[in-house]
Amino acid sequence: MPRTDKIIIWPTYLDSAASRSDGRRVTKRYALKSPALDEITEAARTLELDPVVEQDKAYPTFWWKKSGRVLVKKTGTPKSSVLREIGSIIKEMRRTD
Repeated sequence: MPRTDKIIIWPTYLDSAASRSDGRRVTKRYALKSPALDEITEAARTLELDPVVEQDKAYPTFWWKKSGRVLVKKTGTPKSSVLREIGSIIKEMRRTD
C-alpha cells in the first residue's frame, strides 16, 4: 500500500548527470553533481520536513544500484517545489564548505 503522508526523494531526481528520461525531476539550474543522501537529509531537515533515510532502496530504473532514498513529510506544496528548494539549499551548503 503506497504511503500518502510522505514524499519520496531519490538522489536521481536532483542529479545533474541524469537526463530527464533517466529520472531527473529538476532543471539543470537546481540539479547537483552526485547528490548524497546526507545532503538531501540535511536540506530536508533545514526545511523541517522530518526526513527518514532508507539506504538499502534502489531507484526502479536502476534496480541494481542501491542509491537509497529519503522520505519527507508531505506539505501543501507541490513535490517539484520541494525538490527545487532542496536543490537550492544543497548548492548553498556546498558553497559554504
